[in-house]
Amino acid sequence: MRLGCILVVIAGCGGSSSSPDANPLGGDAPDARPLPQLDRSAQLCKLFSNLRTSDPTPNDVQHRANILGADLGIPVEHANTLYILFGDTIGYAGIWSPGDSHPDSVGFGLDPASAIALDPSLLCTNLRMLTLAPGDSRGPMVDPTVQADFAANAMAAPAGHSLGEYIRNPAGQPPQTFPYLPGDFEVPSGAFSHDGALYVFYTTVSSPTDVDMKASYLARWGAPATTALPGWDILYSVDQRFDSSGPLGGNFINIAAVPHDGYLYAFGTGEYRKSSVHLARKPLASLATAGDFEQLGEIIPTAAYGETSVRYFAAIDRWMFLAQGITAAGNQVVARFADRPEGPWSDAIVLHDMADPDFRARYCCATTDNCQGEQFMNCDRTGFYGTYLFPEVVRDPTGFTVTYTMSSFDPYNVALFTTKFVD
Repeated sequence: MRLGCILVVIAGCGGSSSSPDANPLGGDAPDARPLPQLDRSAQLCKLFSNLRTSDPTPNDVQHRANILGADLGIPVEHANTLYILFGDTIGYAGIWSPGDSHPDSVGFGLDPASAIALDPSLLCTNLRMLTLAPGDSRGPMVDPTVQADFAANAMAAPAGHSLGEYIRNPAGQPPQTFPYLPGDFEVPSGAFSHDGALYVFYTTVSSPTDVDMKASYLARWGAPATTALPGWDILYSVDQRFDSSGPLGGNFINIAAVPHDGYLYAFGTGEYRKSSVHLARKPLASLATAGDFEQLGEIIPTAAYGETSVRYFAAIDRWMFLAQGITAAGNQVVARFADRPEGPWSDAIVLHDMADPDFRARYCCATTDNCQGEQFMNCDRTGFYGTYLFPEVVRDPTGFTVTYTMSSFDPYNVALFTTKFVD
């Protein structure tokens, strides 16, 4: 996702502050409940690097997993383990260098997901990465302080299909590329657990020289484990924008996914970071087979979004949308709430604004390799992106707190944030 953030900076990375005036899908009015009010936001920690790009946090991914940096960070709970799916991942010593097309990595919490839900800061010290066996890792041969290389997401094509239909920018650098490893910009966009397996929606780009996200597919990891390699079986293509015949109109390239009441709800965007949000659903009983998506229409018309995150939080009986978008309002991360997945969705609540002097004073580095304390990004070169909600909220007597990841391109890092709402 690195080039994407460069493009965002050039375009003036932005977010949305408008919303539909009414439910575009019809239906009953929303519950007569006050909208949650923003209280405060805070950074819990930086997950990958600290003061300098190669300066480890307590998670020490540099030496434990041979990772210099990564982005995204989509949390998904499975069998009381919290997995986190990261995007394009750069190696620390001897692997996946700048100039390569980079594969994706998978992290997990050492603590049970139920404990992390109550105290997300556990990930500040107890995030680990899926790794190769030391004997299969190149990093320790280059740098003896490296214990093992991270294990990249590997795909297997469905019967009768080739990997080239789904992976158009494989990891590596010609002439040595790895056709089963999705590369730059071919990244996870949404993940969920169902019936003993993990599922992930993935993006497909046009080519190694044209990394515009143009298609999506669904893949399944049938036996997830923190000691296993992340091997995904591609099930089927979902949508595409290569031409006008996308089965879902080209509106479902980045997909946030929520299983709920017997359906998989898919919240999709089309043109990258210039799209409104559409909703479709599919019976979970037909998850293994292609098609059978019921399109429910456009639910957030603001043409601002690419990667998004949506959750249903049972503890507050609300749906929540979180995303960074691009509008004339500037570079913002916004939240919206609804009583049903089809909406109507609330007006945008701005959580973070790159134009806010307080935000810049708190989180902007003076230079790339001098990110002191909470400073997270060189704001003259990058903007935030990739905000993904954790599965649970924490209630207190006055409201609730959500946790989410946030990415930076310069330095290439993921941070953990929380926001408190009063309800």
